[in-house]
Amino acid sequence: MTQTPPAGFAGLTFGVRRTSDALGFLALSTWTSIEAISNATAGRPDQTLPSQPPGDNLEGVAIDLFEVPEGPPLPHGVDRGGALGIVWARVAPHAEAAAHDMIRAVGPEVGAAGVAGIQVGRRVIGDHTELLVVASWRDRLALHEFAQRRTRGTLDPAFLELMTEWRFETYDCLPPGAMSVPAAGPAVLLADDGARYVDASPGVETLLGVPAELVLRQTLSDLTPPDDRAANPARWAQFLAAGEASGTFDILRPDGTLQPVQFRALANCPRPGIHASVLTRPGDPADRRSVAEIVAATFPAAVEAAA
Repeated sequence: MTQTPPAGFAGLTFGVRRTSDALGFLALSTWTSIEAISNATAGRPDQTLPSQPPGDNLEGVAIDLFEVPEGPPLPHGVDRGGALGIVWARVAPHAEAAAHDMIRAVGPEVGAAGVAGIQVGRRVIGDHTELLVVASWRDRLALHEFAQRRTRGTLDPAFLELMTEWRFETYDCLPPGAMSVPAAGPAVLLADDGARYVDASPGVETLLGVPAELVLRQTLSDLTPPDDRAANPARWAQFLAAGEASGTFDILRPDGTLQPVQFRALANCPRPGIHASVLTRPGDPADRRSVAEIVAATFPAAVEAAA
């Protein structure tokens, strides 16, 4: 028997992301008004609905409430294959109007790239304003290709300058009732001759703690602890000359922590001038495929273009 949704409930989208040590789940609900949420939660909009308890298998459950001042609600019930790109940001003083203008201006660009809907939530906490920008992409590939093409970066630096804090997360959408979670796949980085990353697989998020889209245009030095960076040019030149390399090193994560990794690298893969690195945690089960086989399975379009 299907339960009748509460009055004012507009829809629900489920998403999942893999972090370094856990799965992160998102339940994004849309409502017609704050009053509708309050009525459905017996005046406790900061709590889960009585019919949707978090259960004992979830840790760190947080419920956030944002008002959406304009625009239609996001499409809900997105099928498997869709993706959500979410930016949370704390706005600098007197910068909110400019931030909204920039979000509106980017609408046509992301719409042409594959965004089915974009919505901006707002809330005031103490003396500062927080924004939540949610873009619903038709699939993760469209989001990734947009990030690759955008010369300014996945997130416009001019927009980020208006913020005092920010974070970017991506979620793979799951249809309601889904019983399985998409595998993240191997962590693979593709770099050009200058050790600048031109592509990254979704699996790198389990090591770096940030979506692959934020790794694009970074360099080997960006992922290297400061004390070790001076040795990078010689190591990179040695790798290109030898054609392959393997070993262990510490990756510098964006939060400043170090992540030990094992790597296997192959030069000129999947094509001349592009070089692949496959990363794993020490102690993880070994992938017995060759680097070339892993790259072919992870980036089939790049391999086809090189053929």
